[in-house]
Amino acid sequence: MDWLNTEVAEKWRSEGKRYASQINAFVHQMLQGEHPDESELTDDARDSISHKVINMVQQANLQDDVERLRVELPAATWPLSNHFQDSMQPVQAVCYLNEDTVLCNTGLFSNLGQVYTLDQRGWWRSPDDTFAGCSSNGDYVALANGEGVRVLRKPGRRLEGEQVAFYRWEGIQNQIKAVLPEVESLVDSVHPEWKLEKLIPLDQGQKLLLQSQYGIYLIEQEKVTILHPDVAEIVEHGFEVTLISMGHAAVSVDDRWIAWGSQMSSHIVLDRETNTMYEVQPESSYPHCVTFSGDSEVVWFNACHFYNGVTIQVHLANIVSSEQEEQWPIMDENARVYAMVETEEGMVIGDAYGYLYCINREGQELWRHFVGSTIYSLAVSAGKSKLAVGTYGGMLHILDLHSESMDEYGIGTGTLREQERYIMWREQDPLRW
Repeated sequence: MDWLNTEVAEKWRSEGKRYASQINAFVHQMLQGEHPDESELTDDARDSISHKVINMVQQANLQDDVERLRVELPAATWPLSNHFQDSMQPVQAVCYLNEDTVLCNTGLFSNLGQVYTLDQRGWWRSPDDTFAGCSSNGDYVALANGEGVRVLRKPGRRLEGEQVAFYRWEGIQNQIKAVLPEVESLVDSVHPEWKLEKLIPLDQGQKLLLQSQYGIYLIEQEKVTILHPDVAEIVEHGFEVTLISMGHAAVSVDDRWIAWGSQMSSHIVLDRETNTMYEVQPESSYPHCVTFSGDSEVVWFNACHFYNGVTIQVHLANIVSSEQEEQWPIMDENARVYAMVETEEGMVIGDAYGYLYCINREGQELWRHFVGSTIYSLAVSAGKSKLAVGTYGGMLHILDLHSESMDEYGIGTGTLREQERYIMWREQDPLRW
C-alpha cells in the first residue's frame, strides 16, 4: 500500500514554500536596514496536518522510500512543535567518524542514553554504550557505559577500533573522593555515565577531559585533576556540592589549551605547556559556550543573558605575551550560543532561536541559516563539506556546506542545503527524513 497522501503532501509543500519565502523576504529587509512590520507575518499553517505528515514519514521509513519522502514532504521542524513537544529531546552531534558518518548521543542526563552512528546507509545503535565523545582532532573516540570509559583510535561505523585506554568509574571516583572527601560530587553518583555532558580524549587518549553536571575533570590513569569548580574556592567557602550550571569545556586541536566555564565563573583558559591559567571576563552575564579555532590560535567564548548573549574572540598569543586587550573583539552581540564549530569560511555559531550564523575572524557575518529549533550541538566533517546540527527539537540535520544554492523551502541568507535529517525522539528508533 502506498504511504503517500498526495493532497496532504501538496498542502505541506505549498505552505512550506509560502512560509519560507515570506520569512526570507523579512530577513533580507532587516539586513538592508529596513524595519518591516513583524505583525504582517502569517503563521506557518502546516501544524494542522503534522500528525498526518509524521505518519507518512514513519510509513516511508518502513517501506525504505526515503528519497521519495524528501521530495514529496520536505523536512521541517517548526510545524511539529505544538503536537510533538513531549517526544522531542536534545541531540548531541559528537563528531564525524569520516566524511559521511556522524556519531551522536541521545537520552542525555537520563538512564535512556543511546549512542548512534548515522550515514547514507542508515543508522546503527551501540548495544553497550550510553554516551560518546571525541578528541578535537577527530582521531579518538571515548565511549562510556556503567563500567567506565574506553578510548578507541579511529573507530569505524560500528565503533570497532584499537582500544588505547580504559578508565574505570571506581578509579575515577576514588581519586575525586581523595581530594574532596566531604563534598557531594561525581563520587556520589551511582551511575556517573548518566551525568555526562562531554568527553574529550587528548594526548592520544592517555588523558580524558570529562565534563559533567558535577564539574569538569582532567582524567589520567593514576590521577584526577578537578578543573571546575575550583577546589580552593570549594574549601574556602564551604561548598557542599560541586554541581555546576551551564558547564562548558573545550580542548584545542593541538591539545595545548583547555578552556572552560559555567554560569557563575569567568572564562578560564589553561596553557598546558606552561601550566598557566588565565581568566577572561565575559561580555555578558553568564558564560555559556566555548570552542577553539582549527589552527589553535584563537578561542571563542559566549556568555548569555536570557535568550541573548555576546560572543568574543580571544587571541591566545596575546594572553601568553600578557598583551591582553582591555576588551576582546566582539564577534556577535545578539546570540545565546549552545554550540560553535569552525568551517572553511569561518566560525559557525548556533543560537537559542534555531539560527546558524557563520562569522569570520573580522566579525563579519557571512550567512545565516534557520533549522527550526534551538541548536544544541554542531559537528563538521574532516573535509569541511558537511555540517551536522543537533537540536533540542530531537532532530539531526545534515547540511551541505558546498551547495551552490539553498532549496525553496530553506530559510536563510546563504546557500546551505539540507541533504537529509533524522528524527531522534524519545524512546523511538530514528526516522530518516
